[in-house]
Amino acid sequence: MFDRAQFWSPVPDWSQAVLRGERVTVTPVPVAAAYWLSGAATAFGPRDLVADDAYALRIAPDRVLFIGPSFVPEDFRNVVASSDISDGIVVFDVAGEGAAELMAQGGEYPFASAPGLPTESASLRFAGFRLAVMRRPAGWRLHIERPWAPALWQWLQAHVD
Repeated sequence: MFDRAQFWSPVPDWSQAVLRGERVTVTPVPVAAAYWLSGAATAFGPRDLVADDAYALRIAPDRVLFIGPSFVPEDFRNVVASSDISDGIVVFDVAGEGAAELMAQGGEYPFASAPGLPTESASLRFAGFRLAVMRRPAGWRLHIERPWAPALWQWLQAHVD
């Protein structure tokens, strides 16, 4: 039987990984809790500026990606179902004065524009991958499913100046 591992991107040690360019830095962010929530919940879109460490991103009208230090079901009274995906997601911060340019290379979405509609989804296509995007004070935060993270990391390596 053939070894198919050679076709997959090597998985970096996320605790040590960092990409530093002249104007942009990309770092993996450790996540204590990540949940898919189904039901009505207040959440942010991709251009809403979020500075907190606990937040909910709008993925669909009745679907939210919650990231935070811990999940407290009482905080989300209208949620009908939750799924723990803490081990299934990797999060990257893209920061620096060149962050907007890097984000523009990954997709045609107007990342730097003012906040969008209150129904705008944080789930979009970036660099050929489906991921959730959130605006941070120093740049953006990318949330991707763990199996695709090494491939996104390779794309980021090729585009960090």
